[in-house]
Amino acid sequence: MADSKLSREHSLALLHRLATDDSYRSRYEQKPAAALAELGVPHETIVSLMATCQVTGSLVDKARFAEARQQLLNAGADACVQFTIPSPKLDFGKK
Repeated sequence: MADSKLSREHSLALLHRLATDDSYRSRYEQKPAAALAELGVPHETIVSLMATCQVTGSLVDKARFAEARQQLLNAGADACVQFTIPSPKLDFGKK
């Protein structure tokens, strides 16, 4: 599986940790794959992520991650609010 993606749950957890936890941020900057494994991301997913997800280096400030997490949370809420449950009408041959 090439170019896998994190689940919504793992994405929210990652953004939270990157927004709040300095020691996790440091570990992520040095070894992103190991830091993702700490969150419970399956090994198969980690090794199939795009190469750009595995690049080491300095992260943006915590506020940017907090904002991204909030946007993801809001997107989920919007999707739930806009979801309409279908109401099929069944016809069992009655006239």
